[in-house]
Amino acid sequence: MLKQFFKMLSKQDLLTQGLNDTHEMGAVSLKQYNHVIDLVFNSKIDVTHDQIEEVRKQDYLINHFERSIRKKVFEHIAINDKEEQQLYTAFVLITIVNNLERIGDYSKNISEIAESKKMLKDEEWNKKMEKYSLDTQYLFINTLKAFKNGDEQMASSVIDRHFEIKNRIDADLIDIVSIEPPLNVNYASYALLLRYLKRICSHLMNISTSVTNPIDKIGYYVGDEDIKDDE
Repeated sequence: MLKQFFKMLSKQDLLTQGLNDTHEMGAVSLKQYNHVIDLVFNSKIDVTHDQIEEVRKQDYLINHFERSIRKKVFEHIAINDKEEQQLYTAFVLITIVNNLERIGDYSKNISEIAESKKMLKDEEWNKKMEKYSLDTQYLFINTLKAFKNGDEQMASSVIDRHFEIKNRIDADLIDIVSIEPPLNVNYASYALLLRYLKRICSHLMNISTSVTNPIDKIGYYVGDEDIKDDE
């Protein structure tokens, strides 16, 4: 599969355009994620309607990328003879852009939490959330690098790191629902933020498996048993 991707770089067909657009879509998704995390955790930023609207515009752009890439991929399949269709590559691109689109939705959800960030007053949980957001950013950057460069070792590292983060988040979700909250702290927002970050990590893991796994196991952790993260 990776050989197919790099072979495509010398071409200018619709599938190659779709691959290049996917790289650009990933960069936009990472920029959107960094922006919403800054809105939540940067105490110097007072979140405004215009800033939230900007996040939504980025989400519209991500959605446009997904539709455009799908169209290019299917047109490529439709106009080429069977031996030139590169169905494997086409399937992988569709899978990746679908995961990037879902990440955009969760980033948009995080921006909604930013609107009420004045209620995030528990310093211990704030530190945990910032750590999770940095861990997720690390996965994001390395996932895009692994896909772009066909780096199986980096992709495998992302997959393993995802499950370590997922297990910590699951434990924290159990803890947070047992807290008796004071009136001035919104623990529901903490729980939602945990959930959104977990889902972003899971979609990044899915993308990384497109580098490491055969086509029938994309989205699965291949170890002693096949594991697919739940929604």
